[in-house]
Amino acid sequence: MTTSKLEWDKKYSVGVQQIDNQHKKMFDTINRLIELLTSKPTQSDVDSIIKALVEYKQFHFKTEEDYFEKFNYEHKEEHKAKHREFNVKLETLVSLYKEDTISLAFNLVNFLEDWLIDHLMVEDQKYVACFKEHGLK
Repeated sequence: MTTSKLEWDKKYSVGVQQIDNQHKKMFDTINRLIELLTSKPTQSDVDSIIKALVEYKQFHFKTEEDYFEKFNYEHKEEHKAKHREFNVKLETLVSLYKEDTISLAFNLVNFLEDWLIDHLMVEDQKYVACFKEHGLK
């Protein structure tokens, strides 16, 4: 796990401002969690981050999936499966570490950093051409 904050880079962009802004919000949420780890996070602190993550994923995944349907994106089912995997992993981590705030925070950072970077660099890049073909900017 890194103790330095994640920084947005053009290489993460999908070329759609709305979605890039949502991804940047995820960076901000992870960075808030990293900041908490420099002190001793309370259960309330971590719960606040988890609440933000849940709200983020619901809103963001719906945004992408609505476009998948609207544009009949050919890999929509595989991508939606990745979203479901994220949900399961997040729920599992919260359940496993609910009594250990520090472990939960560290494990969340590890998971979120790995998932987000991989998802942005691999999975989300797959829909870029489709979204551009339909005029999203």
